[in-house]
Parts: sequence; structure tokens; C-alpha cells
Amino acid sequence: MFAPLEPSRGGPLPDRGRVRNAVNAVVLLAGIGGLAFGGWALYDAYGTHQDREASRALITEACAGLADPRAVMELDGGADRVVLGGKDAGTVDFETLPDGCVLSRVEERDGKDRTYSQFTLSLKGLPQARDLHLTDDAWRTGPFRTRRSQDDATARTDQPDRMPLGDGALGDYGPDDVTVVARCERPAKSGTTTLIVTARSPSTAHEAEDRQVLARIARRAAEGAAEKYGCRTRLPALPVELPPPVTALGPVGERTDSCGWYSAHLRTAERDRLPDRAAGVPLGGSAREEGCLLAMSREGTERVLTLLTTAEREELIGSLKYFPWWLRTRAYFGDDAAAVAVPGLRSPDPVFPGKAGRVGDALYGSMTCQGRTATVTLAAPFRYKSVLGPRLDALFKAYAEDVAARRGCTDLVLPAPE
Repeated sequence: MFAPLEPSRGGPLPDRGRVRNAVNAVVLLAGIGGLAFGGWALYDAYGTHQDREASRALITEACAGLADPRAVMELDGGADRVVLGGKDAGTVDFETLPDGCVLSRVEERDGKDRTYSQFTLSLKGLPQARDLHLTDDAWRTGPFRTRRSQDDATARTDQPDRMPLGDGALGDYGPDDVTVVARCERPAKSGTTTLIVTARSPSTAHEAEDRQVLARIARRAAEGAAEKYGCRTRLPALPVELPPPVTALGPVGERTDSCGWYSAHLRTAERDRLPDRAAGVPLGGSAREEGCLLAMSREGTERVLTLLTTAEREELIGSLKYFPWWLRTRAYFGDDAAAVAVPGLRSPDPVFPGKAGRVGDALYGSMTCQGRTATVTLAAPFRYKSVLGPRLDALFKAYAEDVAARRGCTDLVLPAPE
């Protein structure tokens, strides 16, 4: 049999060897560290959960239940903490139009909480909202950023034209927003005939999947807002795909998009001084707005300069460093036709529906489409207008006549040629 064990009298643990003792120490420390980390992880997860819950409640309250809070927090890769944003942290109250809510996300950077724009929901109404549509600032850089003269300034625009949602009956979208239009069967609160709901997130310009999220938010918000404002409407379904806005300008060629009219015009026009680049959008038969951006390439500009006198050339070369040559046409239909303006030095100058004329660097005209007034505009920088001369009026006439023919419009009125 085995001899009985003697009771322990304490003392140091038996020496298992230096290596084994070191391993035991590491395991012990790892265990303690794991417990500490696990505790912190649980605490951090709980804090994040609380932030998300509070943020969802804030979104629901600030946007009066119009915007899906989970969808809002999914934007831009996801946010854990959202707060009211903007200088005027407005919230939706359904009292007056315009209305809306502005939200920012909070992120810790370099040990400090920093806020970044996350989401904006805006509600506007027609015919109350004036200057809803502004033509380009032609006296500045227009649709192109100021770049060094050696850059190909007109190859790409950072202000693309609106893309129609489907055939445009539901609304349209841009690089970072989706707008849903609710047309009221009869005037609603405060005489509103059209309710315009825009969901915007700056991340959408580079996060393609966010555009679909914004579209769902905007449509749901439009339905809710229409009900609150007493605007009886029927909204079409969202299209399956939302292609990115057209930012690249390419050769004019043969086109079936919103620049197709220009393609047709070049078949018979003297084209030496006319733009050689275009960016068009798909034509939507029910779109409230459609536009075409035209511009001159660097090579085309150099070619035109050789056609000018020495004095004309010297006058233009300096401005070309900052003001490339471009043209932009736009047409507005229905209630939108009465909300067009041209940027001015101090405040926008309104375009009067049903009339024609020249305001600043823009030409405008009107026509009647399905019993409603439509407004057509053409904006161009002053320097390029001087290069085109009478060709500008011929271009505007070709554009307006094409719109009238496609849309079945009558009573076309254009400004008298200069």
C-alpha cells in the first residue's frame, strides 16, 4: 500500500523549471487580461447599443416619423451615434413649408468627438417655393471647377443634370440625393399642389448602394408627408436600378438622350465654334426637369482661337484659365415651370412663366404642354456667348423646338434674336 501523505506546511510552490513557470505566469496574466477586456467589450457594446437606441429615437422624433431610423443609420457605412446637425437644427413639425430635419453622426477622432453630415430630409411645396430651380452661375465657373489651365477642365462635371426616377413621374436624383414628387389631386394645405421630398446624404456620391437606401427613405417620407399635409396622391413604384448620374462628357456623336437635339442640330449647323462634348441623361417622358450639358474641349478651344482676330484672341486667352466654354439647356414642366430663377450678384432674378427674355447670362422661353406652362432655359458664360454670336439664338431655338415636338407642346415663345 501507499504511504500516507504528510500534511502540507506551506512554503513556496515547487519549482517546475523556469520555462514552465514563465508559461504559467503568461497564462495567468492572459486570463486576467481576458477578463478585463471581456468586461470592457461588454461595457462598450452596451454603450454602443444605448447610443443606437437613443439615435433611432432622435431620428424618429426629429423627422416626425417620416424617415426610417434604421435606414438613416445605415448610410455611409453605418453610424452608431446621431445628433441634430446644422446651424439651424430644424425638425419636422408640419406647420409650414419648407420643412425638414438635419442630422449629423458623431465619431471619435484623435480622442475627440467630431460631427459629420449624415442625413437631411427636406420638404418643399409648389407653387409656394420660389427659386426652387436655379440656372448655372455662368459668371463664375458654372458646372466646372476652376482648374489649372493645363488640365482638361471640361472632361468631367461635378454638377451633373438630374436623372429621372424611371420615366420621371416619381421624381429624380443627383449625386447625393433622391427627390420624390407627390402631385396632389387637388390643392392641399396652404394651396400646395406639388409636394417635393428630398432625402440627402453626402456619402451617396461615392457609395452607390446608399442611393437605393435614400430612394426608399424618400418615397416612404413622401407618402407620410402627403398624408400629413392632406395631399392626396398616388406614387409610382421605385425603379429596380438607379444608374449613377452622368458626370463624364464625351463626343457628341449620335445620341438618343437629353442631348439628342444637339446631335441633330449639328447635322446642318456650322459647327466650328460649337461645343464638341456633351453629357446627356435618359429621357423621361414624365420628368419635371431635363437638361443637357455641352462644352468645348481643350483641343476644340484651341481650334476656335485660330479663327478669331488677334485682339479677340488676346481678350479671351486670360479668361480661359478660369472660365472654360460651356452651354447648358434645361426645361421645367408643370408646377416647376414657375419656380425658375437665374443667379444674380445679390439675389436670384426670377424667370417669368409664360414669357421669354434674357436675364443675366441666361435665355429663357416658354410653351404650353398638356395645358400647363413649361419653361426652357439656356445658360452660357459671357465670354463664350461673344464667341458664338448669333449661333447662340439658333441653338436655343433648336433646343426649344425639339422639346416642344417631343412633349407635344404648343405656343412656343422665344426671345427676339440679338
